[in-house]
Amino acid sequence: MIPKSKKFVLLIVIFIILSFLVTVKATNNIDNLISDFFFQLGGNPTMDMFMIIVSSIGDLFTMLIIGMILTVIKRTRKIGLIFLISIVVLSISIMYLKPLINRTSPLEHYIPQYQVPANYTIEKDSMMPFAQNLSFPSNHVARNTAFIIIIGYWFSFVKNNTWLGKLLWTFPVLIGLSRLYLLYNYFFDILGGVLYGMIIAVALVNVLKLKESFTTNKFNT
Repeated sequence: MIPKSKKFVLLIVIFIILSFLVTVKATNNIDNLISDFFFQLGGNPTMDMFMIIVSSIGDLFTMLIIGMILTVIKRTRKIGLIFLISIVVLSISIMYLKPLINRTSPLEHYIPQYQVPANYTIEKDSMMPFAQNLSFPSNHVARNTAFIIIIGYWFSFVKNNTWLGKLLWTFPVLIGLSRLYLLYNYFFDILGGVLYGMIIAVALVNVLKLKESFTTNKFNT
């Protein structure tokens, strides 16, 4: 997919339409129904611990460390740089998108049965106070979707391993499920995060010519 392609334009159009529907509260009934379903699933300490761990893996600090590790390794340096850039772009743009769309986060956060360590807090979706209680699109899911899009190029063009690249999509799916389970986001927040993460990642991959760098490296070797 490239920024000038019909698929990419369609992706943007779908995101804009979804954002409008969320803004006018057309998705509220479905979102509340799905949130109630996940609320009913709660109460199992083992599941609570699993979902907290999954959500924490997708935190900003964890993903920054992963991006820096990829940047240090020569073979994955460009992947790491593009991913770190995507984190900055997503964090800043979503910080200002949230107030525009003005979708309030779920009022009730799930209280896990699992005994969370002292002083441990589940990361909110935005660091800035004016966006902390707003939830569309999900920054967590957008960030991790972008990560999978970018690193997926590694498996497609360097390792020639498309099936493993597709398998990695279970990661943002699990992140999304954990945010739903812990009642930090609604379903359409998650969907919006996936779409927006894809848009930013695809744009950066093409603008910064990630594919061409892989092709050049393979030719030189």
